Amino acid sequence: MAMRAAAPLLSLLGHELRAPAGVIGGYLTLIDRAADRLSPEQAQALAGARRAQLRLVEILDDASRLLAAWQGDDTTPASLTLHEVLDGVRAAALAQALPLTVDAPPELALQLTAVRTSLVDAVVAVMAAVAREHGADVALTVSASAAGGAVCHIRPVTARAVAQTGHAREPFNMWRPGLGLRLVVAATLLVEAGGHLEEVLGHGRRLGVDLTFATGN
Repeated sequence: MAMRAAAPLLSLLGHELRAPAGVIGGYLTLIDRAADRLSPEQAQALAGARRAQLRLVEILDDASRLLAAWQGDDTTPASLTLHEVLDGVRAAALAQALPLTVDAPPELALQLTAVRTSLVDAVVAVMAAVAREHGADVALTVSASAAGGAVCHIRPVTARAVAQTGHAREPFNMWRPGLGLRLVVAATLLVEAGGHLEEVLGHGRRLGVDLTFATGN
């Protein structure tokens, strides 16, 4: 992937930004110790600054995960079934209180080669991105592909009926503004695991995402 050429720059930026992010967090902690002397407006400003600082740390953590994916530094991939991944997605959604549902026919068997935890996190991240964009609960419905693999149709529940055919498609845009690096990490890991992502379009808007796994990944 050509983007890997940016890995040294991303590594340097992460290193340079993590130190000031820690300093900011330290100062916010000192101010928080005097919270009883703050006015309501000051307390509100402090809470906002803390959220922003934590978000910065989260983005830096995502950058580290992206670097690991680009550089192949993750745990050694293993053979697993698509159903094992989807079971992990269900468990992760439950643990994170995310309104995500998964429906896959038990007879659909597909072997993948990937790191289970990374692949689960990546699928959840794509589902969460679709949920955030549409402001609705999201469902993942799996069907067999024409080539013998499997297609994961990720849709807001309001568009679930249009999950499968009859709509335009275009390359997946992982650089969505406002979604941080998590979606970039997820897309990178899914492609590394042999997945193919597409936007599903209808009536001039995005309806959801299709994630296809071919046989023999």
